[in-house]
Amino acid sequence: MKITNYGPSGLNPYMQEMQKTETVKKKAVKTNDQIEISSEALKLQKQTDPARQEKIAHIKDQIQNGTYKIDHQELAKSIYNYYVNKK
Repeated sequence: MKITNYGPSGLNPYMQEMQKTETVKKKAVKTNDQIEISSEALKLQKQTDPARQEKIAHIKDQIQNGTYKIDHQELAKSIYNYYVNKK
């Protein structure tokens, strides 16, 4: 009895699938991420409230000096109220 191979012999049956994935990887075009800030956002960024800037500067000084204290109870209440009363 003579047995012969059916189809092409000596080829890896998974080679075709591997070649498909390689071509897909090659076709993937690398794009650079870009960000655009609208003119309105730039205007808002430039607008500064002097009282707010003074408060921020004061807090920064306290943090640098190590004298900034956090009221943990008040912080916890604020976080709780934000998530529970959020409607």
